Amino acid sequence: MSVKSLRESADNRTAWNVGRIAGAESPYERLRHALEWVMSEARAMPRADVDGVVETITRVARDLNEGSRP
Repeated sequence: MSVKSLRESADNRTAWNVGRIAGAESPYERLRHALEWVMSEARAMPRADVDGVVETITRVARDLNEGSRP
């Protein structure tokens, strides 16, 4: 694929995912859609880079979880 095609595909995915997140009713639904988007982008990455992305996502999720505890 050409660089132009790759950029257009990425722009289309971004627009679709941002629309899903914006249209979500609850904050948890927005978070779920955002995480699904990040994980789908991770699947499109080279395999060597995925572990770092998954580690970052896991860390952020843990931080959010810790921050929501009373």
